[in-house]
Amino acid sequence: MAKTGAQHLKSLQDGRCVYLNGKLVDDVTTHPAYRNAVGAAASLYDFQAHPDNIDWMTFESPTSGERVNRC
Repeated sequence: MAKTGAQHLKSLQDGRCVYLNGKLVDDVTTHPAYRNAVGAAASLYDFQAHPDNIDWMTFESPTSGERVNRC
């Protein structure tokens, strides 16, 4: 199954260390420097996961049989 925007956002909240100008960013999903880009990516995941777009935006992996992103 294709990942949704919510799944993408949650995957970014995994305790990774991201620094900006020498300062640790607590949460890239809400930080002003990253939230718009993160939100745009989440919107794309939601678009691809919509039933009307799933065949256009994903394909069945020949190795796993799972739906995967074309990008």
